[in-house]
Amino acid sequence: MSQETELKLSVPADQIEPLKSHPFWQEHAVQPSETLHLGNTYFDTRDLRLNQARVALRIREVNGQYIQTLKTRGESINGLSRRGEWEWPLRTNKLDGQVLTPVWPAELSDLSIELLKPLFTTDFSRTRWLLVWQRPFARVEAALDQGAVTSGTGSSPICELELELMEGDESALMAIASALQRSFALTPSDQSKAEQGFQLIANRHSNTEQYK
Repeated sequence: MSQETELKLSVPADQIEPLKSHPFWQEHAVQPSETLHLGNTYFDTRDLRLNQARVALRIREVNGQYIQTLKTRGESINGLSRRGEWEWPLRTNKLDGQVLTPVWPAELSDLSIELLKPLFTTDFSRTRWLLVWQRPFARVEAALDQGAVTSGTGSSPICELELELMEGDESALMAIASALQRSFALTPSDQSKAEQGFQLIANRHSNTEQYK
């Protein structure tokens, strides 16, 4: 298990391209940027047991490779989040329940893996840079994401910058954000992509009840 520490910042849609080409990246990135297409499918039970326990389970497809990820309960304050995270490479886009069993949260011990179903997807392009920040020292992956979360016929836009701590002092995340906020209207966000998906589901259920 690793602990994920990241700062999430919302980006106005019209500032995505200017942010992507800003000189800041040339100054602090240690290698050229790369852009990937990421497709993710999130799983839960019909009654959303994982979401209620603040657990996220997904399969991500990147360039034909599949990765299963489990994220457990953490904390998120002013966009800065910390939570447990496990990853496993997969040969297909099917859930592997065997690897989940040893790390499955105790509050979900009565839940059968067979009850987990795909509930929503995220589809976005990610441009990322590896940064070295000197004061305080840190190595940080910056990921600029643009796309959408989709559940049924509903969708929600993804326009965000994630700063993930790879090594060093986590206060560097705030320092990087502050430097970028001099040029862009970036605002801290505590809502994950998974939470966007669950909000779409909640909205759909609310609309269904309204028109019964």
